[in-house]
Amino acid sequence: MRDSKFWDFAYFVTDLIILNVLWLLASLPVITVFHSTDALFYSIRLLRKDEGGSVLREFWRGFVKHFWWMTANFFITALALFILYVDIQFFTHQRSSFGYILSGLLLSMGLMFLITLIYTFLTVQYYEGNLLGLWKTSFVLGLGHLPQTILIIGIIALAFFVLQVVPITFFLILISGTAYLIDIVFEGIVKKYIKKD
Repeated sequence: MRDSKFWDFAYFVTDLIILNVLWLLASLPVITVFHSTDALFYSIRLLRKDEGGSVLREFWRGFVKHFWWMTANFFITALALFILYVDIQFFTHQRSSFGYILSGLLLSMGLMFLITLIYTFLTVQYYEGNLLGLWKTSFVLGLGHLPQTILIIGIIALAFFVLQVVPITFFLILISGTAYLIDIVFEGIVKKYIKKD
């Protein structure tokens, strides 16, 4: 007799592998990496809730659901990172205490920006409003729930470590597995606000 828990786990791992491959393929044009990340978190949320149809169909639905927001997010992020990079380079080449202090402040701003960016992919799954409101909400959630944010950053750091040790996991399950763990952490944050409504 087959153990149904074993087969449930096998299907779950297979879905994660499929999502990982879909994310890789959808991210190939680089400009769509935000769209595919949004689709990945959308699909992961449905997978965790055991809702929706096939992972391929749900991934595509998630890919197009916030298409224009993710396009805007991509260009805003590219511009912000470019400006931060140029400013940090400028101030570090000044070789003065003031330049290093400003570089440190800019790095801190960059970290807050990246935390907000990570949260936009998570928050957009629950958010209804405009893009500016999404960024504000993501910023507040990211800084307002610092222990969970540190845990999310730790999960991402662990994924980079695993990538260095076992690079093949990048093509199999690393991205989707990381997204799965991050979604578990984020759901703990969201539940607090859903109960209040």
